[in-house]
Amino acid sequence: MKKEELIRKWKGNKRYTLKFVDAMPEEDFDYKPISTVKSYQSQLSHITSWLHTHSRFVTDDTFAKAKLTSKDLIKTALEDFFDTFIEQLEQMTDEKLNETVDVWYGKRRRYEIANVIVNHLSHHRGQMVVYLRLRNVKPPSYLGW
Repeated sequence: MKKEELIRKWKGNKRYTLKFVDAMPEEDFDYKPISTVKSYQSQLSHITSWLHTHSRFVTDDTFAKAKLTSKDLIKTALEDFFDTFIEQLEQMTDEKLNETVDVWYGKRRRYEIANVIVNHLSHHRGQMVVYLRLRNVKPPSYLGW
């Protein structure tokens, strides 16, 4: 994958993910369909925390732990993450993106890890589509790259 494609992909992920923060009304942010699953807010908190911790394998940079206790704080943390991560990708050389690093699931190239992160993000956004539908909220229309 070319660096420009990866950056375009991440810009699209930013736009699409932030639509999920905005989609759920504030009064339903703690909604969960059944007691054994995460709430909508917990889904977004998990996404944000996971992006913060897993992106270090791509960038060698660590994000500070963010307060994720409200819709506004989660949105701000996500905006900050996406802006910083995209900027870091833009500054990376192709050589660095192709470097192999150790991750708990084996040795992977940095750009591959960036794609694993997208898969995880997509998984949770898919779950949130169901939450929104169960609250009679129209989910964001799909945005590709």
